[in-house]
Amino acid sequence: MEESPYQPDAIGLCASCQHVYPVRSDRGSMFYQCRRAADDPDFPRYPILPVRQCKGYEDPDPAPPRARTEPS
Repeated sequence: MEESPYQPDAIGLCASCQHVYPVRSDRGSMFYQCRRAADDPDFPRYPILPVRQCKGYEDPDPAPPRARTEPS
């Protein structure tokens, strides 16, 4: 079985952020690149893990808003 590139406890918020880009080196090491760093210098290209707080964190698949229904 192949090891998952995401290890939430060791990675922190990056494991579930839509801006993460996992990079495996030629030697097999895994790095987690923040794609926000390409446009915003406030974000490190390769953050120090685990990331516990991040102002740029975004859920990759936010739940759609629920429709409001009026009582009949």
